[in-house]
Amino acid sequence: MAGKQLGRLLLVKIATGSSAYATLCGLTTKTVTVNNNEIDVTTADCDEPGGPLWTEVLSGTKRVSVSGNGLFEDSAAEKKLIDLAMAADSIAQFQIILPDFGTFTGSFHLASQEYGGEQEGGMTYSLTLNSSGPVEWAPEAAT
Repeated sequence: MAGKQLGRLLLVKIATGSSAYATLCGLTTKTVTVNNNEIDVTTADCDEPGGPLWTEVLSGTKRVSVSGNGLFEDSAAEKKLIDLAMAADSIAQFQIILPDFGTFTGSFHLASQEYGGEQEGGMTYSLTLNSSGPVEWAPEAAT
């Protein structure tokens, strides 16, 4: 591992073909969240029901969420993204690359996409993606 990384190297890519991906280069801020929901299965101790009650959990559903915002570039990847937003089924394959750490690959639902612009500024956009089904995690090989 190379240690500290530049944030701009965290990449969000949308599938453009069977194994090809295009980077959403305009994104200047990106966040990846891995959620592991828990199922509370806490019960009182039968031998000491008045004693301390410790939480017990089972693993529940998993979800990978991605959010980002940045400057609109009118790229082929951004055109693919708006087509996805307007499609009846807004699920597509994405890759999220964490530099020198690993890659998430899987189906993601485009939960929201926003565009904005100020009179004295560039046009912006933001997106929110939520995993739909299993997401593959491929860690970088140790060097």
